[in-house]
Amino acid sequence: MDRLMDWFGSDVYECRLSRIRRFWEGDGRIMVTVDSSKDSYRQVFDEERMRRLAPGNLEALARSPGCNLPAFFADFGTVSTARYWGGKTFFPNPESQNIFIDPAAQTLEAALVLTAKAIDDPEMDAFKALRLFRKLSEQLETDRLWLRTPDFQGTLNTAGLILNQEEMLMSMFSEPETVHKFLDKISDFLIGYFLYMKMETGNRICGNIWPYTFLPSELGASFTEDMMPLLGPDEYREFGIPYVEKMSRAFGSVLIHCCGEWGRHAVNLKKSSARIRAMEFHYPFTKLEEIEILSDTTVFVPYVAIGHDQVKFRTVTEYYEHLLESSDSKTRFWFPFTGESEEALAFARKYGF
Repeated sequence: MDRLMDWFGSDVYECRLSRIRRFWEGDGRIMVTVDSSKDSYRQVFDEERMRRLAPGNLEALARSPGCNLPAFFADFGTVSTARYWGGKTFFPNPESQNIFIDPAAQTLEAALVLTAKAIDDPEMDAFKALRLFRKLSEQLETDRLWLRTPDFQGTLNTAGLILNQEEMLMSMFSEPETVHKFLDKISDFLIGYFLYMKMETGNRICGNIWPYTFLPSELGASFTEDMMPLLGPDEYREFGIPYVEKMSRAFGSVLIHCCGEWGRHAVNLKKSSARIRAMEFHYPFTKLEEIEILSDTTVFVPYVAIGHDQVKFRTVTEYYEHLLESSDSKTRFWFPFTGESEEALAFARKYGF
């Protein structure tokens, strides 16, 4: 028996998947997803423990309000794409769940001659993710499980983990053409990486580990672009935009995760040829009014830093209600929740599918 369909129900599953696809094509203003499970297996770095905890997470997901679908988080930390190029990974202390990586190269010249390991190398995270995905699918007797990629860092992010970040940033001014050669090499690898996972799952990738949206891989890819806050508009236009456009061409569209202040890049993103289905923004670092220029083509995925001294909202849901009330009715949002907050669950029941 397909345990996933026992939990979700085949009709509910198909209805939600259809609703999500229609939403990405412009049908509806709001999407809400909720993961209220206590069975967290994020960044535990123990494959067997991940596989043991995942079914409880999926069963809880089926009970949660919102337009939720079953997906496995293949989360091995932020170093997943950079590890292919070398560099020593380490944990800052034995109790930490945050993994770090020493840059494989300290100079741009050294970075240019690096060769990535094969995408299907058994020691690398794409292979590990696929192995766990297949084992879990077999365990649940299902062919309807989806996979969230290992932390899919975009071109600039991956480059900044492979090469000493200060060296890379300085080289943008001293050796721009060489930087582009390096970034082209990285972006080509990342495109191959995603297409490999897409093929091996039978097109059942549904996004990155951030944010908790659901983007079927036939519609596009989700990746992290956290270098945006470190660059000025001119630098990002030259060294960031071309690779967002390249990813968009390869995948059909992109969903971009970015922490921090990136509002100054909205104009250049709007002028680009990239099809940006969604952008995540973190208030108060980036404010909706700074990025509304994108709203006619892009869904916004908001996050609020509750407790920050600039935040006047008591809760996440209070901020989300404010966004709905203060924005144009054509501005579209995907509201993802985690945890068991009663307020979040009430919001999902009110606005969810």
